[in-house]
Amino acid sequence: MPAGVRCPGCEAIVPDLPELRTDHLYVGAAPGCWATYTELIGRQMADPGLFESRMLSVDVYMAQHPGVPGRQSSQSVWGHLIGLYLVFERGYDGIASARAKARVATPEATFEWLEPPASMGPITVLDVLATTTADEHGAADEHGAAVGRWAASVWAAWAPHQGAVRTRADAAVDRRHGR
Repeated sequence: MPAGVRCPGCEAIVPDLPELRTDHLYVGAAPGCWATYTELIGRQMADPGLFESRMLSVDVYMAQHPGVPGRQSSQSVWGHLIGLYLVFERGYDGIASARAKARVATPEATFEWLEPPASMGPITVLDVLATTTADEHGAADEHGAAVGRWAASVWAAWAPHQGAVRTRADAAVDRRHGR
């Protein structure tokens, strides 16, 4: 196993994989963390029972790895925080959240940089990936619960910006519904 390094996003100790691409335009993750995330997404895609977990995992991971100030990273963070808000506070499922986020993140939309919190929460992609290896009955439920805890911890970490996220999401969603 490669030596570990601290991920700049989630602060997990992940494998040091310098041979992997590290110049992602808007995700602030160590290559080993990104590799772990893609493994998680691959497992979720291979199991239809994990579809909802996959949709939420994307929002959580991206919000937990905001990168540096810039147009794409700002839009990414806003979009994924809006996704977390819609799931946690408005009760949207993954598909409804994705549709609503598309209405907010239009090509002409601009998003200011949200200063990331000092800590992105105690749960990381490593914790969630550990739940995808069980094959016994209930593994999807355990995995879904782990993704939910991960999402809750990341959403809580962004508490200083939750009001702005709510306002922007509600304005776009309510406008669509004629409110």
